[in-house]
Amino acid sequence: MTRERARTERRDLDKERGEPLAGGAARGGPRALRTPARPRPEWGSSRPRILITNDDGVESRGLLALKQALEPMGDVTVVAPDTNQSAVGHQKTLMRPLRVRERTLADGSMAYSVDGSPTDAVSIAFLGYFGHGFDLVASGINYGANLGDDITYSGTVSAAMEAVINNCPAFAISQEYYEHPDFTLAGIVATVVARNILREGLSRGELINVNVPALSLEETGGIEVTRLGRRVYSDQLVERMDPRGIPYFWIGGPPPSGLAVPGTDFHAVVNRKIAVTPIHLDLTGRRLLKRLRTWSWELPEDDGSGGGTGQTGDTPKPASGRGRPAQTARGTRRRPGAKRGAGLPSAPRRSARADERGTSDG
Repeated sequence: MTRERARTERRDLDKERGEPLAGGAARGGPRALRTPARPRPEWGSSRPRILITNDDGVESRGLLALKQALEPMGDVTVVAPDTNQSAVGHQKTLMRPLRVRERTLADGSMAYSVDGSPTDAVSIAFLGYFGHGFDLVASGINYGANLGDDITYSGTVSAAMEAVINNCPAFAISQEYYEHPDFTLAGIVATVVARNILREGLSRGELINVNVPALSLEETGGIEVTRLGRRVYSDQLVERMDPRGIPYFWIGGPPPSGLAVPGTDFHAVVNRKIAVTPIHLDLTGRRLLKRLRTWSWELPEDDGSGGGTGQTGDTPKPASGRGRPAQTARGTRRRPGAKRGAGLPSAPRRSARADERGTSDG
């Protein structure tokens, strides 16, 4: 029995028993980029393994266009949801089983569909379904732009995020929507982005979000590296009645607009440019982090009665002095020349127990 046959039979047996795929966690990691993504200027005889996915479903024309654009660059595997999963965000299916089916794309090539979300499709690939890892994940080409706040809803971007969580570099690519889309320009842009990522590398937690205007190569104004902009949504709640007289609701409305601020992705696309936007999974608010460290975070002391400090009502605990200084109450007179706050009760001393405990830096 050959080693490959034994491996295949062992994997099939694991599937029948409902057990984790043997060694799946180890085999499912990125092949060439197990640590933070790093440059690989020369691939030599080793072709990168590229995973293609989307949120519009396995039969999407945009998925086929992305696959065909990246095929010359590496060994391509296509795994996508079996139905449209737009705006599902980073949804992951944990409360029911998932089914994977082999599919044939319009060009006759093989793909795999998952009856779940884009995140599920990427997870299955990295948890060992194929017995190997990947060097790059490309998600798209999405019907409709994913600009600014859209990335919090987008299944296309979430699929790329899932790849990054699995320590593999990734990008998401979307195109402005119109009735009969031509993905020629988006396919060209995808090859440029993929080549740059494989050559230059990405750091841990980073991905790239790409938005392409619905234009030809000759009509576009080129590529601009941008920051995220702001979307303006005009969602409406539409109430209707079913045949039994029970109301149901649609969330609808006109397509979103945005604030065309120079330097943002929305401004670039409006001005016929391709927007390339770096995204980082660290969502920490740095400015707010500094502010929070100036607030008072002491917990109330327990007086033994089980009721905390014993204070009643909504009377707040006096400030510890670490935040803004207490202001003079309205109507209180101060001596001439006295500093604001002079004569006010000083902040209570923290107990030795509190001093030993300290405060958290987050």
